[in-house]
Amino acid sequence: MKYEEIKNKISKIINNPVKGIPEDEMQKIYHKIAAKSPKSKVLYEDLFEMVPGGSQHQLVIKTPHVVSMKKTLGTRMWDVDDNEYIDYLMSAGACILGHSYPPLMEEMIKVLGDLDPNVYWNTEWENKAIKQIRKCVPSVEKLTYLQSGTEADMAAIRIARVFTGKDKIIKFGGSYHGWSDQLTYDIHVPYSGTLDADGIPRGCLKDTISIPPNDLQSLEETLKKQSAKRGGVAAVIVEPLGSENGAIPIQPGFNKTVRELCDKYEVLLIFDEVVTGFRLDIGGAQKYFGIKPDLTVFGKLLAHGFPSVGAVGGRRDVMDVVSGDVDEKIGSKYAFIGGTLRGNPLTAAATYWTIKLIEQENAIEKAASMADDLVKKLNQIFEDHERPYFAYNHKSIIHYETYAPVSMDIRDANNIPNALFRKKCVDDIATVMLSEGIITKYGNRGFTCLQHTIEDNDKFIIAFETFLLIDAIKIVSA
Repeated sequence: MKYEEIKNKISKIINNPVKGIPEDEMQKIYHKIAAKSPKSKVLYEDLFEMVPGGSQHQLVIKTPHVVSMKKTLGTRMWDVDDNEYIDYLMSAGACILGHSYPPLMEEMIKVLGDLDPNVYWNTEWENKAIKQIRKCVPSVEKLTYLQSGTEADMAAIRIARVFTGKDKIIKFGGSYHGWSDQLTYDIHVPYSGTLDADGIPRGCLKDTISIPPNDLQSLEETLKKQSAKRGGVAAVIVEPLGSENGAIPIQPGFNKTVRELCDKYEVLLIFDEVVTGFRLDIGGAQKYFGIKPDLTVFGKLLAHGFPSVGAVGGRRDVMDVVSGDVDEKIGSKYAFIGGTLRGNPLTAAATYWTIKLIEQENAIEKAASMADDLVKKLNQIFEDHERPYFAYNHKSIIHYETYAPVSMDIRDANNIPNALFRKKCVDDIATVMLSEGIITKYGNRGFTCLQHTIEDNDKFIIAFETFLLIDAIKIVSA
C-alpha cells in the first residue's frame, strides 16, 4: 500500500468517532481467558508479589492475568494449562525462522556442549558471525556486540559524538530507540516529549532533538541552525520504516533525503535496524531502500532472540573510536563500551546460524508471502464488514489499523484522552484475539515467520471476526 493511501485511510479513521468494545463484552472475554487458564492465574498472582506489575514482558496481555507459557514450536505456543496459541508477536519480531526451529536448536546445543556463554575470551564464533553480517550488510566494516538493542543505540550515539566532536542527536517523533536516558524522549506517540521520562534528569535530554515525523524541512532547518552553534549535531537516528516500525509511515524518498542532508551538514546517519535488520531484507532496510548509513544498530533478531544480543557496526573510521580498554586510548578521545557478556559464544553462534538459515531457507520472502496473504484477507473482511479499517505490510512486518492511537495529534490537549482511549481499544482487540488463541503485537501489529501457513492466517481471520462482531454493536460511523 502506498504512502498517500495509508495517510488518507488513517485520516478517515481518526475522524471516525469510536466507543470501544462495550465493557460487558470485555468482561465476557476476561472470564473466558480466566476460565481456561487457572494455573496461569496462580503463577501470575505469585509473580505479582515479586515483580512490579506481575510481568517483565511489556507486550503481554495483563488482563485478567498474564498467561504463562511452557512450550514453543514453529508458530505455536502452549501455556501451562495446555491451551494452544498461534503466535504473530514472534518475540517482538526477533523470531523469523519460527519458535524452537530444530536446525537452529541443534546447532546451539552443540555450541553449549563445548562452550559456556561466560567464556569472556575470543572464540571463533565471533569471526564467523561478524563475517556473515559484513557479507550481508556492506556498510558494516567493523562491529561490536552489546547486550540489547537499547545498549546498541546508547553506544551508537556515543560513538557518533566522539567521532564528530559534536553533541546533539536528532530523532523523529514517535520513534523508539530503546529506553536509555537520552533517547527516552518523544517515543511511541509524536509530541509526547517527556511523557515516559519520569526519573530521568532533564539535563540528560538537553542534547536530544525530536523532529516531527516526515518533516524534512524542519530537519534541514534544525541542522542548519545547530551547525552554527557550539556543540552541533553528531547524528540523525532513524527507524528506516518510520516511527513504530512504519505505524507512522515515511514519505517516498525520505531516507534518501535524510542521507543527503546528513552529508550536506557533515552529520552521521544511524539506521536503527533492530526490527528491520534481516527481516525486511537480508541486507536490512538499508539494502531495501538503497541507502548507506554510517552506523547501524542491530538487536534481538540478530541472534533469533538468543540472549543477550545487540550490536552496532559501521564505517571503519567511525568504529575505530570504540574501546573497552582505558590504557589503549590514553591521550586520545574514545568511546568507552563495556559488558561482560558482549560477544559471548552463545550470541555469536546464534548470529552465525540465524543468518545462515535465513538465507538457506529463503525465510524473508516466505514470511513475507504469508504476510501478504494475511493482509489481503484482513482488508477483505474489513470491506465485508463495512469498516474504515485497513491493513498493510512491509514484507513480514504487518500493520492493521483500527483506531490509530499513535496518529492522534496530541499537541491539541483535547486529543490526549482520545488517544489514550483509542490505545485501550487497540489493547482490547489484542485481548479478544488472545481469548481466541491468537497472539499479536498490541492489537494492531504482527510478524510472520518462515513457518506461518495459510491455515494459520485463516484462523487469525476467524478470530478477528470475533472482534468485528462485537465491534458491530457500537460503531458510530463506518
